[in-house]
Amino acid sequence: MTYKRVTGEERRLIYRWCREQCGVREIAGRLGRAAGSISRELARNRGKKGYRPKQADWKARERARRPGPRRFTETVRLDAEKRLREGWTPDIISGRARLEERAWVCKETIYKHVYADAKAGGDLWRNLPRAHRKRRRRCPRADGRGRGKIPNQRMIDTRPAEVETRQTVGHWEGDLINGAWQSGNLVTAVERNTRFALVGRTDTKEAREVTPELCTMFLKVPPAARLGLTLDNGKEFARHEDLARTTGLDVFFARPYHSWERGTNENLNGLIRRLYPKQSSFAEIGEAELGRIERFLNDRPRKCLGWKTPREAMSVFLASAP
Repeated sequence: MTYKRVTGEERRLIYRWCREQCGVREIAGRLGRAAGSISRELARNRGKKGYRPKQADWKARERARRPGPRRFTETVRLDAEKRLREGWTPDIISGRARLEERAWVCKETIYKHVYADAKAGGDLWRNLPRAHRKRRRRCPRADGRGRGKIPNQRMIDTRPAEVETRQTVGHWEGDLINGAWQSGNLVTAVERNTRFALVGRTDTKEAREVTPELCTMFLKVPPAARLGLTLDNGKEFARHEDLARTTGLDVFFARPYHSWERGTNENLNGLIRRLYPKQSSFAEIGEAELGRIERFLNDRPRKCLGWKTPREAMSVFLASAP
């Protein structure tokens, strides 16, 4: 659909109908335009005395005027390279050109030029703030990981209502804590009622390693306390169906970016961070240290348990379980 600017005649009609108390949708219908277009017109071109057609027309024309073509011309390129060598960042180069009403391009265009130059053997990249020859991901990952969606997910909305009440023992929350670069990860799980915790370790975040570790952790738990598990949407849990088959757990997933739906586990991870702050190395963590972490978590009295420990609460349940 071709974009069509609002005309002066349309602005006069908008002004008249606004004075007649017509709504945005009604005005849009009369003009054959989208309601969003009319809403933006009123918001962008309104003055101190409200919306007036002549003033709106002037404001729109001024906004349409650009200091120069937004193209990476030879002149713009040479200026950008000169400023880079003087220590300016791409953001400064772009912003200053706009301030001086010269031809400009956005900082992303300049970054792309720098990395293309580096690929061709140039040295412009040396002038970047962090002097990286290649653009780096925020979270470097192995090829193929992070693509697509976890198959056959059962979302938290389908989880039994009893889980929310915390009255039944056996419903768990799980997560992965990252250590320093390439030092391994901690796999954590906590039972919602008793706050009893399980902790394991993996060298990578790959599902092929995380899933067996979760299975090993949960197979230590009696079946009576092994009902369900809620995870986040990390690809390390992509093999959840294998986990469910091996342990008998019903596996559910919280909604993306809804960490509070696994609040018990987030709280547990915070306790572990007291022992291992962020950027700590997990490389030296073995069975003995995992045992120490579990004792710290499970032998620590909790107010929510009436000052009992998670281990005591779990023991009471297992003693009475069929």
